[in-house]
Amino acid sequence: MKNHLQAYRQSRDELLTRIVTDLSNDERFVAAWLTGSYGRNESDEVSDLDIKIVVAQPHSEALCARQDQVSPETTQGRFELFSKFGKPALIHENNNNAPENGTFTFVLYSSSAIMIDWVLMPQLNVERPFQSLLLFDKGNVPVSSPPVPEELEESQKRVAEQWAFFWMMTAITMKYIIREDDVFVIHWLENLHRITQDIERRISRQPWKYVPRSLSQAQTTRQKQLDTIRQLCTRMQELKPGVAKFTESEPLMPITEIETLFSLTKN
Repeated sequence: MKNHLQAYRQSRDELLTRIVTDLSNDERFVAAWLTGSYGRNESDEVSDLDIKIVVAQPHSEALCARQDQVSPETTQGRFELFSKFGKPALIHENNNNAPENGTFTFVLYSSSAIMIDWVLMPQLNVERPFQSLLLFDKGNVPVSSPPVPEELEESQKRVAEQWAFFWMMTAITMKYIIREDDVFVIHWLENLHRITQDIERRISRQPWKYVPRSLSQAQTTRQKQLDTIRQLCTRMQELKPGVAKFTESEPLMPITEIETLFSLTKN
């Protein structure tokens, strides 16, 4: 398997080199960079390519034209561009994920199974994200500022809401543990981990950071699921003084009620 993964990675990296060489020598394109795992310097053997391309103004009207907001097809101009680098086995265009006046197209390439998120955007008022990997830049595209924490008042509101949401979904997850609905439980154990982490992030006044991987392990036995719930509840109890100070209020914590639900799992 390792050899297959190494071959896949090499094929993808060679394709990226071809793309950079071709686009940087094409007058229609001003700059390009990678975001996603490459932008975070966290790429692995199966990372896809999240390519953002700045289109020169004379060509942006055609190349950045949207025919539909969501579609299994793209425009002829974009199709010809994407096809220069292999035969598309699948195209899915979802401009809900696109920047303003830009386009977002997922392409899965035939035979290689390499995946590319192609994002095209006009040159006017464009900025390169602070967290990105520059491929080429012929137009001195400005770089955005590093992320900053949200406004304190907004953070206080969000922490108070997340605190209540955590306990609500803990109670509901307990119900599904009793029902032995492992799919629901595993999904929500991961979400509860993320809620806990987000509360910690906010009360420490850290900006949001994308976490690409799961924070928890798939717990497929009732006992392991219950142990995980207990660990999460213990962590939230430890966080309570910090949450109270941060939100300037005393958060409700239904430990007795959660213990009642724990008792139902023994029947």
